[in-house]
Amino acid sequence: MSIDQDQLPSKESSRPDDKGDSNEVGEISNNFNEATQLDKVDAVKQSQDQDTSKDQGLKSNDKDTPTPDPVAAEGSTSSSNEEVDKSSVSTKAKRQLDSPLDADNPAKRSKPQGETPEPLKPSKPAPETSVSSAVTKPEAAAGADSPPEQMDVEEAPKSAPTPDDEVNPSTSSSEKSAAMDVDETKSSSATDENNDTGVAANTQSDDDLDYTFDLIDPALSGVMKLEDMIIPKVDPLEPLTFRDLAELEAALQIGDHYNYGEDDGWKVDWAGNLDLFRKEVVVNKNYLNTQPSAKPIRIDYCDWVASNARDKKDLRGLELLFRYVYHMKGTPCMAKKILAHALQRPAQSSEERLDIIIKAATRMNYDPIVLKQDGWTIKKAENPEGPLGGAIYIGRRVMWQKHEAVIVAYIPDETYGGLWKGVFLEDLDTFDMEPGELQMGMKKWENKSRQKTTRSNTHSGSTRFAATAKFTVPGIENGIILAKPTNRASKGIMWPARVRNVVEGKLTADGKVRRNSSKNQIHVIFLAPFWNAQDADASKITNATDPYSVGPLFEYDTIEVSEYNIQEYTHNSISIEKLETGFKFLGLPKGVFARYLDSHRLAVSLKTYSLKHMSKNRDSEDQLLASASLTESHILSVKAPIFPDVVLMLPFEYILSKLAHPSELAASSFGNDEDTQEPAIDIDAIVHALSPPECFGKPSQEPKNNSCLTPETFPSSPDANFTPAKSVKRALQLASEENNGDADEIWSINKFASDFLVGLFQRESVNDYSVEGVGLLGTLITNLVAKLRQTCSAYSTYGMHEKVIELKKMLCQCLLIKGHGEDCIEYSSLPHGVSKMTIITEWRKACERIYKRAVSKLSFSGVGNGVTSVITDSRCNGHVTQLGSFERPVRLPAAIKGAKRAGAGRGPNVLLLNEVEDSYYNMAENVVIPKAHKKTYIKRLKTKIQSIPPDQKGVPLTDDSDGEGGDDTMGSRGSYAAAVVGIGASLKAVDMVVTGKCVNAFCAIRPPGHHAGLELRPMDAVSNGFCLFNAAACAAIYATTPLSQGGLGLRRVCVIDFDVHHGNGTQDILCSTYDPKYLYVSIHAGGAHINGYEDEGSEDETFRHLLGGRKTEGIFPGRCGDSSPHKGVLNIPLGTKVTASAMGSALVSQVTPRVEEFSPDLIILSAGFDAHENDPLGMGGLSAADFGHVTEVACQMAYKTCSGRILSVLEGGYGVPCCRPRNDLFLPPSEERLLDLGEDLPSNMDDEVHYTLRQKLEKCHEEGFLECVQSHVQSFVKCNIRK
Repeated sequence: MSIDQDQLPSKESSRPDDKGDSNEVGEISNNFNEATQLDKVDAVKQSQDQDTSKDQGLKSNDKDTPTPDPVAAEGSTSSSNEEVDKSSVSTKAKRQLDSPLDADNPAKRSKPQGETPEPLKPSKPAPETSVSSAVTKPEAAAGADSPPEQMDVEEAPKSAPTPDDEVNPSTSSSEKSAAMDVDETKSSSATDENNDTGVAANTQSDDDLDYTFDLIDPALSGVMKLEDMIIPKVDPLEPLTFRDLAELEAALQIGDHYNYGEDDGWKVDWAGNLDLFRKEVVVNKNYLNTQPSAKPIRIDYCDWVASNARDKKDLRGLELLFRYVYHMKGTPCMAKKILAHALQRPAQSSEERLDIIIKAATRMNYDPIVLKQDGWTIKKAENPEGPLGGAIYIGRRVMWQKHEAVIVAYIPDETYGGLWKGVFLEDLDTFDMEPGELQMGMKKWENKSRQKTTRSNTHSGSTRFAATAKFTVPGIENGIILAKPTNRASKGIMWPARVRNVVEGKLTADGKVRRNSSKNQIHVIFLAPFWNAQDADASKITNATDPYSVGPLFEYDTIEVSEYNIQEYTHNSISIEKLETGFKFLGLPKGVFARYLDSHRLAVSLKTYSLKHMSKNRDSEDQLLASASLTESHILSVKAPIFPDVVLMLPFEYILSKLAHPSELAASSFGNDEDTQEPAIDIDAIVHALSPPECFGKPSQEPKNNSCLTPETFPSSPDANFTPAKSVKRALQLASEENNGDADEIWSINKFASDFLVGLFQRESVNDYSVEGVGLLGTLITNLVAKLRQTCSAYSTYGMHEKVIELKKMLCQCLLIKGHGEDCIEYSSLPHGVSKMTIITEWRKACERIYKRAVSKLSFSGVGNGVTSVITDSRCNGHVTQLGSFERPVRLPAAIKGAKRAGAGRGPNVLLLNEVEDSYYNMAENVVIPKAHKKTYIKRLKTKIQSIPPDQKGVPLTDDSDGEGGDDTMGSRGSYAAAVVGIGASLKAVDMVVTGKCVNAFCAIRPPGHHAGLELRPMDAVSNGFCLFNAAACAAIYATTPLSQGGLGLRRVCVIDFDVHHGNGTQDILCSTYDPKYLYVSIHAGGAHINGYEDEGSEDETFRHLLGGRKTEGIFPGRCGDSSPHKGVLNIPLGTKVTASAMGSALVSQVTPRVEEFSPDLIILSAGFDAHENDPLGMGGLSAADFGHVTEVACQMAYKTCSGRILSVLEGGYGVPCCRPRNDLFLPPSEERLLDLGEDLPSNMDDEVHYTLRQKLEKCHEEGFLECVQSHVQSFVKCNIRK
């Protein structure tokens, strides 16, 4: 068949125009298709000139045969008149082949793979022995009777040249082919010693192969389906020509001319080269040459070949790779047979052919005959072999990379002593294990086997279902959860939903109900969704004032069961402030909030009805699992309650329309110690009103339950929402107090203590009920209020310094009395029915109200209420890291610049303090740091830093005696002073906040500290993560140190860490064991599914992700942040990337309740901004505004628990664009954007940044670290008013 030249693509038409990625994706795509067409043209031309070229020999063919452009993968198209330079083929590739590369003779090319080739007729019959006989003895017997022309794979290729071909060029190609057939037929009976130079048959006895995997785990044999592993006779594959090999290397982007990496890509063994079919190739290389800042587009080689295949014969890229591996030296005979069979097996489409090829590549890794021919021992030994045991471990189960596997083979190794090949039971993927890894894997398997419980029948079958069969969420018994809708318009937001019970079935398109048939799915009803507005009537949309609320009030959906799609619904009441806070992190338009509020109104009302009026399922977990198995549903569908039809049919749309719109609600304000609560919809009362006589409009005749408190009864404990005055009422009272001056009534004890607490004081005084210690509380609080009133009266006569001292004395006395009263209540004996925790809670609120009154009355310009402080010190700039470090010195000037943008230093209400006094420096160095870190660590670090020459920088500071642990923590001669002054800044901030000089404070310091623990590399971390001393932990220790020891005597301090990494150092110092003085909260990237699961007794090294360095499996600092060891720690890992919605959900549903329960006297924020979406670490998705929202939530928690006392210390955050022009002698000056820090950037501060990091930092010009600090400080300023 001839091909018209007009059908061939021309260079001009096929070359990409380099205008964009869309053109560059096709750079390599035409390579194999064009080369195939050119091959056909060459074949026609050469067949016509065959007689004239007969005597010219192989060298003449090499010279005259048209060849493709060796850089076809770069976008060019080969012409029929071009030739391949043999030097363009990599030397390594030529060395690996078992015979010289064939000339580009089209007469020798095989027919397209997958078609039946013409029978080859050798001059002598081929021997009967073949590799196919090694599979089963009946197959060998069949091969003995086969005709000579049905050659097995062990025969030589039809056109494979021999070294004699090069010596005798006068021999014609046809004569050489016949002679080669004879020679290779003779050699087919050779021993295994000749296997390296040909495809000779394996004459080894196959009796030992009968057992294959019989002695190994039966489960593995069942998965492998060994009975299906018989391969029929196949024809040998053609060797590669120079043209073929150049084409292959160009497409794989490897070799001497086409590689884009450090090595040429070819591996030393046949299996490694076979695995290149998974190699990623760049499809827009030309575009990258013109646009270096563009991102490379990568795709797996096999996927790329398949995507460009037009039919089943068009997988030339994989065919060339298989032919290359086929003819490599050392490729086992059985592997060659599998390779040939994969290409010649019938297939109906390119997809089917690709599937066959991938299965063949996988099979060669575990095929018993391939392993044996490759030198592995696959028969289990009866006794240990040598000190390592050898083949005795064949058949043993292991746990590797969190999956079950089995050892199938063993081979001695000079380097490690031995290697064992394992096979994963789930997907038959293979891996090699060293002796230590083998012992570890077996130990993990034994530990898992001991812990494994009996599985329910629901686990049989699907592995995917087994992983979630027991998945549940707290509160599912009430039927309300947070779920992720499948509708894309929902933007993946977790939304309130009701779970349908299994008996409710599934709604079909015609409205009928059928039972759920998927064991890994549940059916839910989303409440008041915002994304279905397009489903509403046109008239509603036209006339609607709120376009997000016009859609149907309920939406049916089916979702997959997983922790990513389902979460606990934690709201028990409608708190407008909490809902507003959570909504800020969703990234939705403000107009959606009305629908968001309605969804929670419905969810809380249904949850409340279920709690109060519906009976719960009392079946055990095993019984529920059995029910789920019988109904072929998930256990969540079994646990969900069955709401009465009358409840589900209520006119909820009408009911919601009668409730207040968000625009009518008072906006939440900071400074209130009580939530703005909205009563839940009383569904039971509504249903009851539908029954006679209420349904007739007549009142019920049932007597009301008037079992309320009487004067004779002891006051019962208030409920969770008990308060002497609601926030709105309290605001009016405070305003009235300002107008009434120093009237007696505003200093009444009732203005500070709740009616409940005052009642206890009064009853104690008349001895109606003896409550030990409560009378003392009344005396304490009365005297404290009197002292405050007296101080306020004389305050105007004091000087500035005296006012500051009086303010400090008053506030510290208030906090001391608060702690003393808690002790009195804790050790008191209370009558039955009186809640000790309720009395303590009300006592705390009373003392904090006095604290707020003191601040509001005793504040003046620049001191007290309405003041935010930013504290820094230029000595922190003395910490100089190495070139390429993420923790650059310019971070501090950038933080100061961001604080100034937020108003720092521009007025008396936002102070910028540029110096830490020597008293705080000395206290930090001599008193506080030794309490936080071990003396050996401090001495080691100080000695190391003092030994650094003054002009040297970037020296490892935290490496141990083996040189480990200092990769990312570098410094200079000034690093010690910088770290100590940073601690001093945090102590100064604590003093200023607690003693009332300011409401909140931000410490702009470096180096960071939350990875620095008691000693070097805490909690098994691989490094100190840029950190030297821990400022947050030192501040907490100073705040809780008794006054007699130089501290402030606070009872409880909460540290909230929102850096993208877990603060292992802070947890190690404060919460290595439970200490009631501290609560550590960390919201970070990570999780057990990322960092792995730690087995009991395992000595496995924790996988790590080094800060700013190389990546391994897991996220720095490792597993320590994946779980919470006791109630003093709340670790919340958010997966591989911290998103705004996940952060907001964690703050509202987990952090806020825990912090309010802990009720700290001070909150300290470890403020890391490396979770920003543009940070070069690439582990976050937050915006600068999101960090402002996080700060506001933390301030609100502070107002509810400790009168707004909160401070933050700077941790991570590396998105600071380049501040100095690059100084590179080898590159011409370029126009690059620089961050202008003005006078905040010291003149002697360099900013050397690697080219790759510069590229990552470019996007930080739009928004980065500076904007995050600005938003953080702005939120502090917004929240610095106490009411």
